[in-house]
Amino acid sequence: MQNKNSEIIVIGSGIAGLSFAINIAKRIPDCTINVITKSEVALSNSNFAQGGIAVVTNLVKDSYEAHIQDTLASGGGLSKPSIVKLVVETAYDRLKELVEYGVEFNHTPNGEFDLALEGGHSQHRVVHAFDNTGEHVVKSLILKAKSIPNIQFFENRFCIDLLKNTEGAVKGTSVLNLQTKEIEIYKAKLVILASGGSGQVYKHTTNPDVATGDGVAMGMKLGALVANLNFIQFHPTALYEENKPRLDLLTEAIRGFGAYIRNKEGKRFVFDYDPRGELATRDIVSKAIFSELRKSGDACVYLDCKHLNTKDFNEKFPQTTKNLHSKNIDITKDLIPIVPAAHYQCGGLKVDEVGQTTVKGLFAIGECAETGLHGVNRLASNSLLEGLVFAHESAEYIAKHYSDYSNASTVEIPNYQLEESNDAQFIKEINQLRNTMTKFATISSSLEDLDTAIEALNDINKQVELLNNDNQISEQRLIFNNLLVNALAITKFKRLHFLNTNKNHTFEKH
Repeated sequence: MQNKNSEIIVIGSGIAGLSFAINIAKRIPDCTINVITKSEVALSNSNFAQGGIAVVTNLVKDSYEAHIQDTLASGGGLSKPSIVKLVVETAYDRLKELVEYGVEFNHTPNGEFDLALEGGHSQHRVVHAFDNTGEHVVKSLILKAKSIPNIQFFENRFCIDLLKNTEGAVKGTSVLNLQTKEIEIYKAKLVILASGGSGQVYKHTTNPDVATGDGVAMGMKLGALVANLNFIQFHPTALYEENKPRLDLLTEAIRGFGAYIRNKEGKRFVFDYDPRGELATRDIVSKAIFSELRKSGDACVYLDCKHLNTKDFNEKFPQTTKNLHSKNIDITKDLIPIVPAAHYQCGGLKVDEVGQTTVKGLFAIGECAETGLHGVNRLASNSLLEGLVFAHESAEYIAKHYSDYSNASTVEIPNYQLEESNDAQFIKEINQLRNTMTKFATISSSLEDLDTAIEALNDINKQVELLNNDNQISEQRLIFNNLLVNALAITKFKRLHFLNTNKNHTFEKH
């Protein structure tokens, strides 16, 4: 069992984790920072973010108040106004930092930011780098972080447990090295969870394979408070491909550019559910599509771009154009098959305005955290922004209070044993779990659906109960256990919300 110690551990290498590492390294240049990531550094939800970053860049054409109100409206009354204000009013400073790190955002011929309009926004305010903003931002952050000598990266490491000292403070994490199959122990003064979301609990998701809710599961195991886990945001326009584990996201900006959503009969049906039609928020559009699919029994609906200027479309969405061409889809004559896919986890580990969880020594930022920004429904392109802002706020707070954190002391480490002989059974149950969640625990599920889901998930757990042992470790076992924790929490939160609001979650026409 190998030991790898540092002052600060960052779990996750998306925009939140990378930004935090850079920020804290600037403020405390002599502290060592270990960034642990489950796959390669560049593989994260952030890397797949297409749309952009919502920022008020022009106080004549736009305003902080307008962005605040759009966010609050999208959040359905559950966003925290002070947090929304903090994020919106510091957004431009965070954008300037990205530009300093070398991110090249799209500009108009007169040199201003080329601002996109996305669902739920009252103004064009989404700064973007073509239609793969996340990839551009992550690439620049990785280059910046790797240029800082006190930041070290540890790839292909699956975190097992968070480790506490006798006083109950988090002081490290145990890790399965996926290449060597060795158990490694990382100790530090404090741990920052930036581990992303849990989209892999669903059959249809835009998230990569690594998005299995690890941070939330580890935090819950320690008793950390969680909130709003029921609010899983579905992206309404994922490119439908049968039996594909991760669906390609078709950026929201395509609807802002003028694309239509049609059912099999060719009807633009979203207007039956909301007067904004295709420009309604993601939850409204996703519910409308789920409702249509439930009625028709079809596998998908369609995105229609045939009426759009093809030259402008190709220039604005080069990555999407390339992807569609590779699948023999011609937007001038073909409809694009789409389906809502699990996209973003609005809830997570409950944190304060500087990212502190309810467990001492443990911070959470990015998608695994519930900051109070998103509420019921994340406003488009507020996610990358949230990660940037809370990475900055957490780093600033920790730097000011750094002397308050003691060095890693003795922690109790379980006697882990690698045991992979039951992996086939765990894989089977993972697939069953995903099918259950996709059928019974979506954005439009009824109370009866949710009860069915909880019963099915408990049955799945019973199937592997005899195979599970706290000290036995394998990659598939860890994935299953983390997915199950998240799936049960999501479903129970949904059921509780359903009962508290006394509303039917099936979506009816206006």
